[in-house]
Amino acid sequence: MAGAVDLPVYAFQIYQHCQGSPLHPLHLLRVVPHHRTTAISLLDTAARLGLELTLPVNPRPTFLSHNVELQGSVIDLMFIKASESLVQPCQLLEWQGPSDHIPLASKFSLPSELEDFKRVSIAKGSDAEMQFVEQLIGGIRGIRLETPATIAEVDAMAQAVADVFSKAWSDNATEKRITRRSELWWNDTCSETLLQYWDDKTPKNWSTFRKATRAAKRKFFDAKIKEIAKTNRRPWDLMEWVKGRKLPPCEAIQYNGQPCHTMPELWDALHNTYNSAADRPCDLSVLDKLLDLPVWEWAPFSALELMEALAACSSLSSPGPDHVTWVHLKKIVAEPQCLNVFIKLANACLTVGRWPKHFKESVSVIIPKPGKPSYSAPKAFRPIALLNTLGKLIKKMRSNRIQYDMIAYDLVDPNQFRGIHQRSTEDAGLYLTHLVCTGWARGLKTSVIAFNITQFFLSINHDALMAIL
Repeated sequence: MAGAVDLPVYAFQIYQHCQGSPLHPLHLLRVVPHHRTTAISLLDTAARLGLELTLPVNPRPTFLSHNVELQGSVIDLMFIKASESLVQPCQLLEWQGPSDHIPLASKFSLPSELEDFKRVSIAKGSDAEMQFVEQLIGGIRGIRLETPATIAEVDAMAQAVADVFSKAWSDNATEKRITRRSELWWNDTCSETLLQYWDDKTPKNWSTFRKATRAAKRKFFDAKIKEIAKTNRRPWDLMEWVKGRKLPPCEAIQYNGQPCHTMPELWDALHNTYNSAADRPCDLSVLDKLLDLPVWEWAPFSALELMEALAACSSLSSPGPDHVTWVHLKKIVAEPQCLNVFIKLANACLTVGRWPKHFKESVSVIIPKPGKPSYSAPKAFRPIALLNTLGKLIKKMRSNRIQYDMIAYDLVDPNQFRGIHQRSTEDAGLYLTHLVCTGWARGLKTSVIAFNITQFFLSINHDALMAIL
């Protein structure tokens, strides 16, 4: 890690007058009356990250302007871990070049095997994706259609579906190397023409490569424009607030006053923050006044329920560990045999009372919240769990069924918005507007008090929730 701080001018002047002194340069910096707040903050941040300021063996101004009228200063600093440095940094005066800054160099010990950043994926709309879907359909067709009646049979059927998903992915996915120059529009034609140019480096092959890249860009962005304008009709995808967020500055997450430098420490901080209500005692006596109603028999799911729940799923959602998206599921359930397999598995999960392991697997993604002044607290991030889509589909079917019964028997507060059919955030705005206009008609003024309960859903006790259900 390298950083630059504009040290006080008088600090360098003291250093100039004490060049013959045996004092260490760091000692010379300490005799100044004070340091700027920025410099102190930089040193504190480096300490929290396990780094320390390392001075070169040949200390001198690191900024030497080619304009002789400008005085040199120390504005280039190097922060490293002392245990990783083999040689103390030094200034390379002969490498200055046209820049006004003198390069700083040091030697480090690197592991014998460096991690190569690679990603296994299937290009959207490619032939590999078509083969992936066809293999999924063929594999699910081969699963037996007997309705599972025991926990072991439910697990076996779910595992059979998971094996089909896993094999289809491993057979069709390709490994790609990710670099800082990777582009989404890059295709195989670009790679082939680039290799041809590298072979002889002739102007003709260079022109061919340029034409291939322009064609790839045009094809990619035309498809994006068509998707935004006609397919999903989401013009806000072009806005900054829905694009990838800029990562916050390097800052260690702190928990209980201590920085988290290792993955176990980071996991404990996030787990204890977002699961804070797990061990809290709760008084369930408030539920004693509720009447014990008879248990209803669960009616089996129908194919129409599955299709309606699947139709409401967005095609832009990220998949879970099985890499099967909603688009893939919509193509799979178009085959009646595959649809019957999913219906039988969904019904068996409810009748047997078993939620298979495949549906519990997830990938956690930590998203930084925008506009936070500091990202040293775990609450400045929002964790989301990407579950396997088939399990989410069954949960959507179950949620729709339970929600219908809750509304039919008046078990939901009439002022509850969001998460309920026909009670969206837009409906909440219309309801508030109606109240305001009604007050105006009566000559009244409306005041609105809005407040947020911090970490409300993270503080719900799971035992209490299960007891209420």
